[in-house]
Amino acid sequence: MWKELYRKGFATLLLAGLITGCGSKAAEEVVDTPQPAPTANMQGQIVFSAKMTEKEDYELFLFDIQSGDLQQLTDNEFEDIAPDFSPDGTRIAFSANPNGEYDLFQLDLDTLKITSLLEEKGTDKTEPVWSPDGKYISYQSNAYGDNDIFVLTVADGTFERLTEEDSQETQANWVVDGENLVFVSNSDGDFDIYTMPVSSRLVTSLTTNDDYDASPVCSPDGERIAFLSKREGSFDIYLMNMDGSGETVLVQNETTNHSPEWSPDGSELAFASDYDSHSTVYLVKIDTGEIYTLLDGYFHYAGLTWKE
Repeated sequence: MWKELYRKGFATLLLAGLITGCGSKAAEEVVDTPQPAPTANMQGQIVFSAKMTEKEDYELFLFDIQSGDLQQLTDNEFEDIAPDFSPDGTRIAFSANPNGEYDLFQLDLDTLKITSLLEEKGTDKTEPVWSPDGKYISYQSNAYGDNDIFVLTVADGTFERLTEEDSQETQANWVVDGENLVFVSNSDGDFDIYTMPVSSRLVTSLTTNDDYDASPVCSPDGERIAFLSKREGSFDIYLMNMDGSGETVLVQNETTNHSPEWSPDGSELAFASDYDSHSTVYLVKIDTGEIYTLLDGYFHYAGLTWKE
């Protein structure tokens, strides 16, 4: 079932996780092709979801950045998407639909054994993200019609609904203190980014505009948030402080960018870009804005996670 380890060097891979697939927006390749990422000086592993062709299913893969080794982790006749490393790096939480709806599962990276985290008939549960202490997993579910944010207790499988608005609340991500979440909501009409303590559930707006903001991810030092925004017609990548101040553009182009993920040391950000026939994973240096190609060659990606 499990496929052999491949050596790819600067392998060409793919990941998605946000909204659209390839071909959703016609885009030309950039004229100045980014150089391969300087992986010899980089550490860590990336687990991503991807499919080779439009008709194939999404599977999970593990990519060792420095060595270039690539391992396929799943080989199923259904979709495995939205992977997230556990804080200790031994497990992957992800969403899959073997029974039709999307449920939550975890994969042990030592044994490649998959076990269920949460299965409920009739509801989709996606975008699982581990809390910094590994005790909880946030996720989104349409159990009450609109998507809401839930938190699952890993030890006993119990869960709690955190948002109850008559709107869409999605793409939750933990703040490094383990006490707060950032997430996306259209409670005010447009999709903006909000923050909320898990204990009090008092919601604070971080962005307010007439465009589509999405996919907030907190930096490892807890000082900044990377997110997507469609203010210029396509999803570009922005940075802001944890209180919503100091917005700056990090990546701006005419492609559909998605799945932003911080490097473990916070010096880079990986992200995917969709073109007509394929997707590419790039790496952008936070300090300089330099962009490098990290993975390229899959049809589409469906989420990625990076662990040292």
